[in-house]
Amino acid sequence: MIRRFWSIALFFVLASLVIIGTMEIFTQAHTNVAMVRLPNLPQVGEKRLTLQRQLQERRQEVRYALSRSGTGRTFGQAVGELGRLYQANHFYERALGCYRLAREYDPTSPLWFYLSASIHQQRGETEAVLGFLKRTLRLSEDYSPAVLKLADSYFKADHIIQARKYYHRRLELQPGDPYALMGLARIAMDKGRWDAAETHLKQGILSDPEFGDAHRLMAEVHQHHNRPVEMKKSLDRAGKCPRFHPAPDPWVDRLQDLCYDPEQLLVLGSMALSQMDLKSAIQKHFARALTLAPNDPATHLAMGKAWFMAGDWSRARDYLVQSIELDPKSDQAYFHLGLIARRSGSLEKAEQLFLRALEFQANNPNVHNNLGVTYLEQGAYPSAIQAFRRALEIYPEHLEALYNLGMAQWASGDTRAAVEQYERVLNIKPNWKVPANSLAWILATDKDPGIRDGETALKWAKVACEGEGAKNPDYLDTLAAAYAEAGKFDMAVKTVNECLELALMVGDKPSISELKTRLRAYQDGKGYVE
Repeated sequence: MIRRFWSIALFFVLASLVIIGTMEIFTQAHTNVAMVRLPNLPQVGEKRLTLQRQLQERRQEVRYALSRSGTGRTFGQAVGELGRLYQANHFYERALGCYRLAREYDPTSPLWFYLSASIHQQRGETEAVLGFLKRTLRLSEDYSPAVLKLADSYFKADHIIQARKYYHRRLELQPGDPYALMGLARIAMDKGRWDAAETHLKQGILSDPEFGDAHRLMAEVHQHHNRPVEMKKSLDRAGKCPRFHPAPDPWVDRLQDLCYDPEQLLVLGSMALSQMDLKSAIQKHFARALTLAPNDPATHLAMGKAWFMAGDWSRARDYLVQSIELDPKSDQAYFHLGLIARRSGSLEKAEQLFLRALEFQANNPNVHNNLGVTYLEQGAYPSAIQAFRRALEIYPEHLEALYNLGMAQWASGDTRAAVEQYERVLNIKPNWKVPANSLAWILATDKDPGIRDGETALKWAKVACEGEGAKNPDYLDTLAAAYAEAGKFDMAVKTVNECLELALMVGDKPSISELKTRLRAYQDGKGYVE
């Protein structure tokens, strides 16, 4: 009996060991499968050794998570973080592979669904985007960037009812949001509901007066209602706004902190510069790029250009000089050093630097244009005209070179050629105040009576004085002279008095004396006098 009892006990012990062993084998197999499903590490090249090290460390964290807790939520989070690192450095297929595992083992986190959606959105895969965004909002219904992205995706897929629903949902979360209001305006315009579109756009512009796309859509509304003056104002306002940039999206924006690719950091910095975000460009992107690639001339050049835009010419010069030491053929570094020298008044040095830049890139119209300005400021008018014409040979619609050529022709005494040049510029950009004022001044004040034309001068002087131009004493002086040349002396007196008030406010004594002389002439019914 005792022997039989021990036989049964031994059987159960052995059976338990077999079960435990089988479970361990199954768990190990499951772990091995999870590791096999991980994307292989890419070959990143010698310039991105920091990225390679980061990828290796993050993959080790995934292995550690597996060894400690198996294929559970901890593993899902670790592999998701590896995916974020891949996405931040543009390894999108590997990122999607990681997010697939993260969604499987950490299914309650909305982040992995949302980041998957962001990659599919870049590829234009709308159906996948819709699916992942809906899953995101089931897990995090108040993440407003996902709501906006879902609304935009529905709009692109022509699911208008759903798009409208989520734009309104975005407005519940962020009242007055210009992105959602612009979306509702586009829906209204497509349906022919122009008054509703106008209401949405007015609200969006009230929330963000610098939202250029809303002004452009408002111009379409004005055009539909046959309001040419209002349409022109909206287009002018749009042209002064910063470039369009997507709505803030913290979950995607934070990926930038994981970028270890110097070339991509330069791209991100350039994007920040285009939005006039100098702080992010310099401190967040270019500084990191320098840390990762301290001997890369392109990074020093980017930093130099950014500091130049920020107005710190001393720092800009240091980086640009370093860029040339690393790459003696850096035409852009010479060009920007030339800009600094010219704006500092060192015209001969600027000329040398621009010519040096042209040795390495002879067909850059911006360099020829600035070389021409340097000649113009030195009084070398024939050389200036030649430089501007060369810029225009390379790029015929270079507006600054077109205008500057007119200035050089005027300064050299060829006034008729200057008039033709300014007319050509204004034919391309009819609202540009600077050439409009210059042309009006010539037509109102030139010593050659065959050139003077009061009515045309008045037309262009009014263009110069629109909006903020009405506070510019030089423009008002031109407008007064144009009124006088057109025989409208009451308006000339009124305008020159406005100009005098502005000159008195800033204490411009020479101008005050000249303006008083012109005021007496206009009061006597005479034209412009110097």
